[in-house]
Amino acid sequence: METFNLIIQTLHSLARWGLVILGLIAIFRGLSGWMGKKEFTAADNRAGMLYTMVFDVQLLLGILLYLSKGWFGVLSADFGAAMGSGTRFFAIEHLLMMFASAVVAHIGRSQARKAADVVQKHRRAAIWYGLSFVLMLAAVPWPFLANARPWLRLFGFSF
Repeated sequence: METFNLIIQTLHSLARWGLVILGLIAIFRGLSGWMGKKEFTAADNRAGMLYTMVFDVQLLLGILLYLSKGWFGVLSADFGAAMGSGTRFFAIEHLLMMFASAVVAHIGRSQARKAADVVQKHRRAAIWYGLSFVLMLAAVPWPFLANARPWLRLFGFSF
């Protein structure tokens, strides 16, 4: 089980950076298309698709970690104690905020694709992906926060 957790943690850590990069690309493409009144191209569509796809993979990896590390057991054993400790962040807040962020990204992709004109497509993409990105950043356990995790985890090594 320990090897499994190391592999999943490594993939989860790497996917975080993929999400940050793809989120910035999707937002930038949305903003530049909106402000420049550009056509909504296949590349614009692909940026949103990749952002939501990697988010889905990231959620799956996170759920695997959640289940394998026993967060549910921690909550059910003594819910009150878990809510009063740093456990609450990972057991509830991180999971729910990331799920909400992924849902917002998917709504944005759908809204952008359904919009009537190109400016609306880009505007919707920029706004929804931007909101998703902010939620995601707020839920990451950055090294400078109370519930810190390393910048990068690679098979047991932390950076």
